Amino acid sequence: MTVPQLMPTSLKISTNQLPLQKPEGSGEVTRRTRQASNMAFGDAWKQISWFYYQYLLVTALYMLEPWERTVFNSLLISVAAMAVYTGFVFMPQHIMAILHYFEVIQ
Repeated sequence: MTVPQLMPTSLKISTNQLPLQKPEGSGEVTRRTRQASNMAFGDAWKQISWFYYQYLLVTALYMLEPWERTVFNSLLISVAAMAVYTGFVFMPQHIMAILHYFEVIQ
C-alpha cells in the first residue's frame, strides 16, 4: 500500500535549497555555520533529555502513567517555588535579626 503524496515533488523545498542569509559585517555564510548551529541545538537538546531521563530513573517516575507524572511534577514545582518565595521574603528578616543578636550591626 502506498501513501498518496499531498504535494507534488516539484513544489517541495529541501533545507539545502533554502537561501542563506548574510549577517551584517561578515562575508559569505556557508552551510557549515547553519549546520553547526543546528548541531549545537541538537547537542543541548540531547543533554537536557539525558538529564530528564536521569531524573525519571532516580525518582522512579518512569513507572507512573503520564498523568500521574504530571501531577507529581506540578506538586514538586509548586513546593519548590513556595520555598524560593519564602526564602526571598523571610530570609532578610532572619539574617538581620541574627546580625543584631550577635551585634554585628547596631
